[in-house]
Amino acid sequence: MHVIMTTPCCSTDMTSSVSGDLRAQTELLTFLVISHLATKFATSEWMSTENTVESSTYWSKALQRDEDLVARVMLTSRALLIAKVIEAETGLTLSGSALAAIFDSNLRLDFSSATTREIYRRCETYLLAAK
Repeated sequence: MHVIMTTPCCSTDMTSSVSGDLRAQTELLTFLVISHLATKFATSEWMSTENTVESSTYWSKALQRDEDLVARVMLTSRALLIAKVIEAETGLTLSGSALAAIFDSNLRLDFSSATTREIYRRCETYLLAAK
């Protein structure tokens, strides 16, 4: 697995924490980006729109969160763009062993993983810039 490096296109110096809706949106976007990267590793293709929507629905149900449908659709459409940027800039591949470090046993994001934290930070930066 490659280490994700900070790049000008998707990063800023972020020192404040995210709270509320933005935090939930960033977590969902991180989950979707990771799902895209894992799918690309496993199949050599990105997730289809249908699979991306299914993944966002799974995430919301698994974490018992009821995000705004419009916000979820917006996030699903942005996830592929961010995943492609990360892959192009870093060559990151998410094999089975890499995924085991990214998710805990309940398939929640594991923030003890540097990869999870870096993808989260990129997603957070993207969402803050889009506001």
